[in-house]
Amino acid sequence: FPGKPTLAQPVLRTLPLAAQLQQDGALSAASQRPVVLFFTLPGCSYCRIVRHDALIPMMRGLREDEQPLIREVSVTGDRPLVSFDGRRLTESELARHYRVTMTPTLLLVNANGEVLAEPLLGGDHPNYVALVHRMIAEASQKLSGKRVRLRGSDHRE
Repeated sequence: FPGKPTLAQPVLRTLPLAAQLQQDGALSAASQRPVVLFFTLPGCSYCRIVRHDALIPMMRGLREDEQPLIREVSVTGDRPLVSFDGRRLTESELARHYRVTMTPTLLLVNANGEVLAEPLLGGDHPNYVALVHRMIAEASQKLSGKRVRLRGSDHRE
């Protein structure tokens, strides 16, 4: 539109790395969104596909407060981070803590780092993005205490 400045959103090319998980946990609690830990391995082709064809596009176009709290973790990484309980450890130590043995692995956790759902292993699932959206929505419902339908019955999570 003439005379109106436009604000271009920066193009998202990478995912946020896990660094301050304690702060991410506080944001998770405040927003009732799970933290999505995306465990990867350097050179892993499925990790690259999931990152660039599923997760990054899923975050594009959403305001920051609408985006899933995705944090990438290298299972062999020695980069230091702060865990959900405030301890300092490396990426590989975090992967060992969650017993991640396959990449890519998506793990949804709450503000305290407690696992909310079965991990999503591998990257060759049909309808991968829809599956991730459903997992995040179900975990968010659990965090908010809303009723969720599981196998034909109502449960308060």
